[in-house]
Amino acid sequence: MAATDHSRSEAAKQRRQDQLQRWLGSETDRTRSEARELSSGSGTRRAKVRFAQGAVFMAACSAGDREEVAVLLRQGADINHANIDGLTALHQACIDENAEMVQFLVESGSDVNRGDNEGWTPLHAAASCGFIQIAKYLIEHGAHVGAVNSEGELPLDVATEDAMERLLKGEIKKQGQDFLLFPLIFETLVGISITIS
Repeated sequence: MAATDHSRSEAAKQRRQDQLQRWLGSETDRTRSEARELSSGSGTRRAKVRFAQGAVFMAACSAGDREEVAVLLRQGADINHANIDGLTALHQACIDENAEMVQFLVESGSDVNRGDNEGWTPLHAAASCGFIQIAKYLIEHGAHVGAVNSEGELPLDVATEDAMERLLKGEIKKQGQDFLLFPLIFETLVGISITIS
């Protein structure tokens, strides 16, 4: 990897770490408790805390509790619920290298191409973390290798492992000429240059 590619990868990893750090203080941590209710006739107050269904769903996914996740989905939880940073449960499962949860979520209908607030798809997350098996699975289930984040980066651009780069470059080659036209179209529309080596 060239020096500029390395520094770009390091910058992408740092931005991702910053985003994940912000997540720690997001919806799950900041969910307010409901107003306190007075107990009937006693004059004492009881605190009652309720978490939004999306926060409960995300927590169950992060814990790897497929049974609880299935129950929540049957109760109407949104499989593509996103936290304040736009991370879905599928993004988080990719970041956590939880291949079983990734598979469960995808098979249950999670959007493999949904971007977070910075345009990172689950494939961007898997690529930046170097999780080859998860990236392969996502690609096999429709993840776009040509997805571009808000910095104009493809999953290939944020890949830090040689094996991941080979996988993504191979997939780009498989998709043929049409994919190679994408950077030219993107540059024309957005003004950001993308290079595929």
